Amino acid sequence: MIRAADSRYSLIERCADYRIGGINVSISSELDDVLGDVAALYRGYPQGGTHADGTIRMEVRKVKVRQLRRPRYRIVGDGEEIGRERRRNEVLPFLEWGVNWRVIATRSEYLQLHSAALVYRGAGCIFAGASGCGKSTLAAALLLRGWGYLGDELALIDPNSLNLQPFPKALCIKAGSFGLVRRLNMSFAGRRHHVKGFKGHVGYINPLDVRAHPLGDPAPVRFVIFPKYTEGCKPRLYPVSRARGAFELARCALNSNMMGHQAFSILSDLVRGAECYGLESGPIDSACDLIESLF
Repeated sequence: MIRAADSRYSLIERCADYRIGGINVSISSELDDVLGDVAALYRGYPQGGTHADGTIRMEVRKVKVRQLRRPRYRIVGDGEEIGRERRRNEVLPFLEWGVNWRVIATRSEYLQLHSAALVYRGAGCIFAGASGCGKSTLAAALLLRGWGYLGDELALIDPNSLNLQPFPKALCIKAGSFGLVRRLNMSFAGRRHHVKGFKGHVGYINPLDVRAHPLGDPAPVRFVIFPKYTEGCKPRLYPVSRARGAFELARCALNSNMMGHQAFSILSDLVRGAECYGLESGPIDSACDLIESLF
């Protein structure tokens, strides 16, 4: 397809459309290898619908630079440039992050938490915390055990039903967990040595490559877990008060500025119907056993 562009970019771009949960994402680029990376991440996902309002449109553009200088790339989301120009091995992580950024900016019908979300036996489970606490690694291991996958970076809460809504993007795994991924016999989608800012090298897992029918359906939240990975420790699960749970979830809310006081009201209602726990997570198998013991 042909798109308008300024003089620094090629005019000929190709497009790939995907439906990730309830959100249509359209990704266009002149670069076949970028679209190939994306195709590996979302192979098997339904194709996006027509480009109606609400579709997130991402573009990757190669910047024309002087000779002998390594190429740079610009990532654009819904017409807005995202950050600075990137090297080739930075494109996919920041393209993926850009999709999240546009969801945060445009999908105000959900309260959005920086959390992993899964469902087990019809009960939703949120794993909330800062980057590096082990959310994605736990999500990958529980997915392998048969849990339904809803997402590993954004938990979307319907304010009316308080149900978790699916946004099952590819799992982003940091280099420190590459060995664990190999031990669990999971494979990365495409190349794994992408660079994501301060997170360093990352790889991506397409959940449809892990097992058959991995994606979960909307579910009420029954458990809220705040993991903290400590190497070598014996996993320990301990109760957290609902008040503390609501406070910690509020710290993870990504669009509370758009929802105002309604955000904390939603979280208060959510934790009234859920149990909250802290998790000191060490060996992944033992940590997963402990989590499943809640059921």
